[in-house]
Amino acid sequence: MSKNYLAYSLLVFATLCWSGNFIVGKFAYLFEVPPLTLNFLRWVSVWIILIPFTYKEIFNNFNYIKKNWMVISFMGVITISTFNSVVYFALNYTQVINAVLVLAAIPAITIIISSLMKVDKTNIFQVIGLLLSIIGISAIISNADLNRILSLSFNKGDIWMLVCVLSWSIY
Repeated sequence: MSKNYLAYSLLVFATLCWSGNFIVGKFAYLFEVPPLTLNFLRWVSVWIILIPFTYKEIFNNFNYIKKNWMVISFMGVITISTFNSVVYFALNYTQVINAVLVLAAIPAITIIISSLMKVDKTNIFQVIGLLLSIIGISAIISNADLNRILSLSFNKGDIWMLVCVLSWSIY
């Protein structure tokens, strides 16, 4: 098996796991699994799977981890804790497709936040990409009908998904 084939296979697998996460989140709601419980079980499972592959790196970088524990903890709180728990909570009130479409705003919001925080200087290609993504998302949501965009209404789950977008973009 070639290295490229393995790499592409793993990328596809990771994408399937990530997208399947939303479907699992919706099913968990149907079976009344609380969002925090689902998030905890998900990340404990991931930890059990990954620890055999990562424990050496963790021990080799222990001093770096110890020195930067606050930053690492903050990143964990806004991604693993906040983002995923809020996704599962939002799926109690919205459809999977709505949640994923709202998440499509992450690149745009990330560019805006990094530009406002002066983390990164925005270039013309990012602005063009931002505009194209907004146009694309709008076309998908509205079926290219301007009246549908003007009459959009948001439910509680869609608003919670915006919290997810913000937490991931800040990360």
